[in-house]
Amino acid sequence: MTDARLLVVDDKRDLARGVGLVLSPLSSDIGVCHSAEDALASLEERPAAVILSDIRMPGLDGLALLERVRARWPSTRVILFTAYATVESAVEAMKLGAFDYLTKPFNNDELLLVTQRALQAAADEAELHRLRALVSAREGLHGLFTVDPRMRPVLETIRKVAPSNASVLICGESGTGKELVARALHAESGRARARFLAFNAAALPETLAEAELFGARKGAYTGADRDRKGLFAEASGGTLLIDELATMSAALQGKLLRALQERVVVPLGQTAPVPVDVRIVAATNIDPRKLLRDGTLRQDLYYRLAVVRLVIPPLRERAEDIALLAQRFLDRMAVPGMEPRRLSSRALRLLYAHDWPGNVRELQNVMERAALLAAGPEIGPADIVLDRLDDAFDATEVDGDLEAAGLDYESAKRGAVERFQRRYVERLLAETGGNISAAARQAGLTRAALHRILNRLGIGGDEAGDDT
Repeated sequence: MTDARLLVVDDKRDLARGVGLVLSPLSSDIGVCHSAEDALASLEERPAAVILSDIRMPGLDGLALLERVRARWPSTRVILFTAYATVESAVEAMKLGAFDYLTKPFNNDELLLVTQRALQAAADEAELHRLRALVSAREGLHGLFTVDPRMRPVLETIRKVAPSNASVLICGESGTGKELVARALHAESGRARARFLAFNAAALPETLAEAELFGARKGAYTGADRDRKGLFAEASGGTLLIDELATMSAALQGKLLRALQERVVVPLGQTAPVPVDVRIVAATNIDPRKLLRDGTLRQDLYYRLAVVRLVIPPLRERAEDIALLAQRFLDRMAVPGMEPRRLSSRALRLLYAHDWPGNVRELQNVMERAALLAAGPEIGPADIVLDRLDDAFDATEVDGDLEAAGLDYESAKRGAVERFQRRYVERLLAETGGNISAAARQAGLTRAALHRILNRLGIGGDEAGDDT
């Protein structure tokens, strides 16, 4: 039960009172009015999260009430009902912004379900407003924006260790923002006025990687047509991030260890060491314990680098950051002179339901694509395109499965159809908040047909047990 206010508006007093009683399990604050004019006066005193109103009433009708509510209280959800349903009235109600439309006499379970969805949508929007307020009130930590408590230890550690010269090892899945963390460490340190440089250890073969890090003299290797300074020297006085650390060869790791221990580098083609003053921050997207077990990462280098170890949680474990970051990405895509696009509550629920294997980077791509393709100012579920790695057709994988299992064509086809149905209805239910009726309408199926599919797959929605 919530304390969000519900307001029932109907000129028939018994019906209004009955609707209020049916809805009593949902809210502790339910008001009843018997005209649109009374409802507007009540709303001026205290707005409501959801209004349930008859269409045909003396004076202002329900459609006029809907128009005025949407203009004055745009976050309020309005559900309309009438005993004289026509296609035209339903279309007009939805055009004016009604949340849903019910025909009298309505089923009590359907009334409860639709109202519950409206309350959830209002709560989702309120949460979005709260997060936007947080964003506007805080600038974040040098590009790190978060409200999730799981990130608090990361931010606290950055602030504590940044002023020192200690090496830091940042661990986290791809796309979690490891470079942002490294930049925040640099910006909070006494080295902030000097350069921050990043080196991807997987991007170059060993000889070129060594030259890139430590420098090289002209002619030291094929193609070395000039002296190269090296990132250690270029970042002097500042910070050097070494990303994808585990891809470095054992020999190159040994030279990096020497540079860390002795604070000198030896450029390729030169014997004399060159003193360097640079803070090293390393990053890996693989658990360092696994790297040590496999022998991929030298133990002595690990202990030299991991004076401080920072672990960045994946986005799926930082649910409170999803709405915050999604809106920030939409804000960045705003066209000058126009308001940024906003997430609808249904689109937000779809984002929450995704497991984000690509983390923040994937969320950024999804939101930028939605901002480019959306037709209106609001981002809806249809604008959210989520890449699911297991949805891609892999011919070699299918061939292997068929050979291993010895399946014939019909058996393989049945399996493929079932996988498609499962993915389709799971997304459909996520988009409709588990509402079987809404899901069936969106899919172009009858409720009974959708129920049969759900029962066969062992999937349930909010109405899964209700076939009436």
